[in-house]
This record gives sequence, C-alpha cells and structure tokens, in this order.
Amino acid sequence: MELSCKPRQTPDFRLERLDGELLLYHPGQTTIMYCNPTASLIWGLCDGQRSVQDIVALLSAAYEQAAAAVAADVEATLEQFYQHGAIGYVGEDGQVVEAAGRQKKSG
Repeated sequence: MELSCKPRQTPDFRLERLDGELLLYHPGQTTIMYCNPTASLIWGLCDGQRSVQDIVALLSAAYEQAAAAVAADVEATLEQFYQHGAIGYVGEDGQVVEAAGRQKKSG
C-alpha cells in the first residue's frame, strides 16, 4: 500500500456500538467487523482527504508511547477494511486506486 493513497469509507458502511462493542457493518451485506477503539479512530479518519501517511502521523502523535507500532497497526487495519470492502483508496490525482496503489481497472 502506498502511503500517499487516501482511504475513504465505502458508502453505507456503519460503525455502531452494540452491547459495549464497536461493530463496522454494511446493512445490505453479511459482513460484520469488530473494531477496537483504535480501529474506530482509523475508520473515522478514512475520509478520502487524509493519506495513509497523514493517518499514521496523527495517531503517532496521539499515542507517543506506541508510535513505533502505529504504522504497522494502521496498515493492517486498513488492509482488513479493504478486504471486507469497507474502504477504497483515492490516489494523489483523485483517481480511485487499488490497495497496492495500482489504478482500478474499468470495465
């Protein structure tokens, strides 16, 4: 994943608290993901405006004691979101790209 890519939420996915747990789901699909508090922060930052690098920097500043692990945690969380269809990526040129930074194939 390229650090310059900008993750954005897929429409209709929702993050809700149920019985004290945070769940990310799409009402029209059977996919449900449990999110810890950090994953829910990452989800909230997936606005298509911030790059992966921006998200890592924000969370590294907020969690200074764990800054060394933040980049790997952010990338792993984003990959899980991507694999479940909860996010897509926007490149520097505004075009939708795949997780690995390749342009999404049209057709």
